[in-house]
Amino acid sequence: MATHSTSIPATPDVVIIGAGVVGLWCALKAKQRGLSTVVIEKGRTGQGASGGILGALMPHRPVSWEDIQVFQLEALLSLEMEVAQLEAATGLSCGYKRCGRVMPIDSEEFLAEHEQWQAGSTRFWPEVSRSGQPISWDIRRREPAPAWPALKPGFVAYSFDTLSARINPRRLVKALLAGVQPEVVVAENCPVEEISDRSEVLLADGMRLSPGRVIVAAGHESFGLLQPALQCELGWGVKGQAVLLRPQGRSFDDMPVIYSRGLYLVAHDDGLVAVGSTSQRDFKTTDVDEAVSQKLVQRAVELCPGLADADVVEQWAGVRPRAAGRDPIVGSLPDVPGTIVASGGFKITLGIAHKMADAALDLAMGSACELPRSFAVEAHVAQAR
Repeated sequence: MATHSTSIPATPDVVIIGAGVVGLWCALKAKQRGLSTVVIEKGRTGQGASGGILGALMPHRPVSWEDIQVFQLEALLSLEMEVAQLEAATGLSCGYKRCGRVMPIDSEEFLAEHEQWQAGSTRFWPEVSRSGQPISWDIRRREPAPAWPALKPGFVAYSFDTLSARINPRRLVKALLAGVQPEVVVAENCPVEEISDRSEVLLADGMRLSPGRVIVAAGHESFGLLQPALQCELGWGVKGQAVLLRPQGRSFDDMPVIYSRGLYLVAHDDGLVAVGSTSQRDFKTTDVDEAVSQKLVQRAVELCPGLADADVVEQWAGVRPRAAGRDPIVGSLPDVPGTIVASGGFKITLGIAHKMADAALDLAMGSACELPRSFAVEAHVAQAR
């Protein structure tokens, strides 16, 4: 791994800016296509939102079915096999499991919404996953199974789908990094000064890279890098916080993701439970706010009393990219086709990053690429101006 520009090739086929989940998936896809590739990272690999702890992979609600829902569903279905191939190639686990999701329902009105979503799932979702596992969405009036964590009493009903999954974001980053090396040069601590209208990359130390094709996958920092070319900010950063707990007295490993009114509980295979997350657009610091962490733990215990004696292992805070048009941005710059953006996935990035990478590489290679219309750079520029 390079740590300074003297060891970076000046004329690779592709330069990828950002060594988070999207950037590393792009690097892996570029390697698979036989392209000489350099990944430039301002700080450390996976240090941004990709270094988070939550890892919930949940589908869009199956109503008002449009091209973005189709894109995300295809991504979630294909991710299982993509991760299995990555794990086989590297010998590293990503902590992936199609564990399903439970959503407690606290009112008859909310139950009616869930019944609409359940009906939509039978229309829009396949009956089985790519690995042959059944996919379903059920609504049950009583807590579905004694093996699940005891939720607080008083819920009207429970939604349970078997499409949702979990993954360990940090382990995924580690596996992707192992998967691209040694062929791909990954340069840490290399800030980018600017991207020219000829798709050249100028580093802060004065070195100029001339690949002809650049993929900007730097999370929320992508927006600032592209502002000079687009004369607008394509999006902004949203701070999020999460907490990692170690339950006492029982294992939560086989539990589904629990989601209730914006709160996620994700049990990972190391015995820890991630709790999150928050969304804060206006923030003065990216540091952990202790009061926010305490509130997350309090809400988790209220929802699942079995976590009452859990130890706090880690508190995490990071900044996620939120595009102006809300949907991810994947596309070429209007006047600079050699520069491609792959960012802005916000909360769904982990589940679609590999598909964003496929599309970005197609664009870089000049191949046909079908994407939701709302992903286009022009669509986000229109929202931003």
